[in-house]
Amino acid sequence: MDTLQGQLLIASPSLLDSNFRRTVVLVTEHTDEGAAGLVLNRPSPASVLELVPELEPLVEDAEQVWLGGPVQPNAVLVLGEFVDPDDAAARVRRLRRLGRRPARERAR
Repeated sequence: MDTLQGQLLIASPSLLDSNFRRTVVLVTEHTDEGAAGLVLNRPSPASVLELVPELEPLVEDAEQVWLGGPVQPNAVLVLGEFVDPDDAAARVRRLRRLGRRPARERAR
């Protein structure tokens, strides 16, 4: 199977499903077992600090939460840019300790 991981999916103008209409999705995982992705262009009115205070050390005060798709509306996925990749790995482990499951488990 060819993977779409790391690719952007841009909704066609003819896609009318309200969950994905006019979205840009970064595919974060794509295997035979399922797929997961992040909607990159759907901001919410809430800040990260309001909805996920555990992420306070990672974000600026007014950083917004962006809304994803319909599969797990209460799940939190984090997309970040780090100068040192080791910093990102540490943060992923920290999120797992907060009760988040790895993407491959969520896709099942």
